[in-house]
Amino acid sequence: MRPGVAILAAAIFAISARALAAEQEPNRVAFRLDYTPRPGCIDRETFATTWLSGEFGQDVVFDDARALVQVTVKRTGRRPEAHVSAFDEKGAEHWQAVIPTTADCRELMQDVAYSIATNLGKWDLKKQPVPEWLLRWAPHAAVGTPAPSPPPRAFVAMLPPAPRLLRRPVLAQVLASGPEASVQHARLEFGASGLVVPYGVPAIGLGGGVFVTGRWGALSASAEFRGITTPTGNVRGLPFRTVILAGLADVCIQAREWLGLCGAVGAGRIGLEFNQPFALNDSAAALLMVGPRITVRVVEFARVGRFGLFGEAMVPLSQHRFRVNVAGQPTTVGETNAPFLTLGAYGSFKPM
Repeated sequence: MRPGVAILAAAIFAISARALAAEQEPNRVAFRLDYTPRPGCIDRETFATTWLSGEFGQDVVFDDARALVQVTVKRTGRRPEAHVSAFDEKGAEHWQAVIPTTADCRELMQDVAYSIATNLGKWDLKKQPVPEWLLRWAPHAAVGTPAPSPPPRAFVAMLPPAPRLLRRPVLAQVLASGPEASVQHARLEFGASGLVVPYGVPAIGLGGGVFVTGRWGALSASAEFRGITTPTGNVRGLPFRTVILAGLADVCIQAREWLGLCGAVGAGRIGLEFNQPFALNDSAAALLMVGPRITVRVVEFARVGRFGLFGEAMVPLSQHRFRVNVAGQPTTVGETNAPFLTLGAYGSFKPM
């Protein structure tokens, strides 16, 4: 037999054996692939047959598979990032990840293939059976035997550009056993706010603040510094304005995707500033306050920024009384222990 004919026959045999094995091995990982790249990224066929097959050690993308993996490459700032989700045949999401890169799209897709294989494959190395929803075809369930549920696991997204074995993993807890599965990962946001205080000060107060927020799933905690002042007014014939400088801290829980319920504490200084010189007996006082806050997210920008509104009622823990000497006589300018009702708008962003 000629060598060329022998090589061709061997290749045909290998391809046929591989296809036959694929048909005879229903109990292995398989999924449909919905791949949306950006210009310049590798195409779907190359990603499926080169990267995914190479990471899994076998073909895993089949049009008749029950599971579905969606990969969408988006541009965030100057670099692309991949948003990956895995669904069962009923549309329930079992795994998701956002995988960034500091390199190019080719390097990103290599990391995506590695992350998919790490989380949806290699079950023999984990000494676990393949989850039923990832099997190519539904197995025949035994009567009276409940279907096994895969245990919780952590996904690993690798950050370039270091060599793969040296890259630092980013871990997030993933529940892979139901439609409520979600990824919990921490993030830090910075922002600024504009404030209006219609109640609690002698005149309507205006101000602003800067803050930093840490988020973990449905929980968040913020630290804020703010300043508020009122227009100059007259009380008992004395022209003055109120100035508040305070730091606040709050803890919030997301009651809805757009609604946050918070508890806040604050400490600072409340004082008076006069347009005319007076002998001041007591023109400033320490300010301690606590109260509830409600936040409403209005819009989110590609997961890197958000804009929203909030309202709060901070209750002072002590009464504040201000006195000045007018013609040698102590005169009380104002006293209050009313809550500071504050309305505001905020904008925040997540650094790259």
